[in-house]
Amino acid sequence: MDARHVLDVSGRVVVPGYIEPHTHFTIVNPAEFAGALLRHGTTTAVVDTLPLMLLAKPDRLPDLLEHMAALPMKIRHLIRLHPQAISDQARFSLETVRRLWRLPSVAAVGEVTRWVDVLHGDPDLLAKIRAAREDGRRVEGHAPGASYERLVALAEAGFTSCHEAITAREVEDRLRAGLATMLRHSSIRPDLPELLNAVRDRPEWLDQVMLTVDGPTPVFVDDYGYLDYLMRIAIEQGIEPMRVLRMVTLNPADYFGFTDVGEIAVGKRADLNILTDLREPAPLMTIADGRIVAERGELVAPLPHVPVSGMLEDAAIPRLSPHTLVDATPNAPAMRLLNDVITEIVPPGEISKDALHVALIDQRGRWITRSRLVGLVNHLGGLATTFSSSFGDVIVLGQRAEDMAEALDRLAQDGGGLVVVEHGEERFRLAFEDRIYSTRSWPEVVAANRQFNALMRERGYRFGDPLFSLLFLTFDSLPWIRLTSRGIWDVRNRRPFVPATPL
Repeated sequence: MDARHVLDVSGRVVVPGYIEPHTHFTIVNPAEFAGALLRHGTTTAVVDTLPLMLLAKPDRLPDLLEHMAALPMKIRHLIRLHPQAISDQARFSLETVRRLWRLPSVAAVGEVTRWVDVLHGDPDLLAKIRAAREDGRRVEGHAPGASYERLVALAEAGFTSCHEAITAREVEDRLRAGLATMLRHSSIRPDLPELLNAVRDRPEWLDQVMLTVDGPTPVFVDDYGYLDYLMRIAIEQGIEPMRVLRMVTLNPADYFGFTDVGEIAVGKRADLNILTDLREPAPLMTIADGRIVAERGELVAPLPHVPVSGMLEDAAIPRLSPHTLVDATPNAPAMRLLNDVITEIVPPGEISKDALHVALIDQRGRWITRSRLVGLVNHLGGLATTFSSSFGDVIVLGQRAEDMAEALDRLAQDGGGLVVVEHGEERFRLAFEDRIYSTRSWPEVVAANRQFNALMRERGYRFGDPLFSLLFLTFDSLPWIRLTSRGIWDVRNRRPFVPATPL
């Protein structure tokens, strides 16, 4: 027999490697995250490039993306058409993003979070969407809360999918509008049982949906798994196992036009999972490119580190005095967290005395936006992090200005990461040696993630995932009040309540 490897899989079930259609790498080096996905049978993942598009040296970014794509867990990229928070627009010119989406490793463009701007006819976004479609690229949408009529208009404008359904009705609306639909289940949106109600008795729709974890934290993957976990939920909800298998193999492969993966056939890549049974999607063995990469949930060998830091622009996190970090603007509104990511406006006269001070600081020290924050925790000395939707800019928050300044100082020493200081003592510290990712091993980052979650819960955090609550404080497409480079931002009216202050 002419074969590279011969394996005895008698009595086992051989299925294609799983495909994640939409995800984000969170706080850990891409190689470590890719290894975690391989442990759970995911051999291809379509991954957001936004942090790299914002921070990488423009002439180095294409090589970095292609380098990442060569890992055994195949990374296929999403190219953003605009930043996720108000920031450097020059990196998102049509000429720049077109050059990126034409790279061999790119699967699609998006996600387009400014869907309201598309409906309002934004000429820049419409030109990019039209050019991407002319080049045969899919356009990933992000339209939470959009009505059926608006979804139809987005499809006509060029959107090809959306992963933001949170009810069965919203799944139906997207499918009726002609959008491929990704059913999400994650730490802050554990919606899959509800979403499956839309397609359980509609076999014609089962082949138009995919499953996504949409950027989980390391703790979530360590506790539950990855697509194998979502598959198990779908099977327990009464979806026939072969239909579930299609949701993570052939359906995404067909949607993106991947010709080398998604099924077992002559001429296809040897990305395979060996299962005990179709009803147990956690693999006994995972094979990528014809080589065994994981057995019983453990990697056979570590994946090579992706050298991100040398590809990124230099930045010096500013060190600021306690007085500078604390908001002294009279009659400025505050932010109140209603859940993990949604905020509401708190009028000045209703801001409680124990509200946190919060500041967003430009990574190059040009400006600062200051406000107050209610509902994150009950008590906290000082926290500083570069983990935000504007990527690279710094969020500092807390109740003691001295602790906030000390946390910022230690963060500046590390060049990025997450630091908590209380009464002058360091309570937590995770450096991002690659500015946006830690270079620690997967088990070390999981342990740090657990420690941070526990620390925040001890201080009164009551939602699903504190990392995501920090991340989305600057995301200007979510309601209703955000921190941006332009100031405290009124999302609904697209204007600042209070402008940013120059430094």
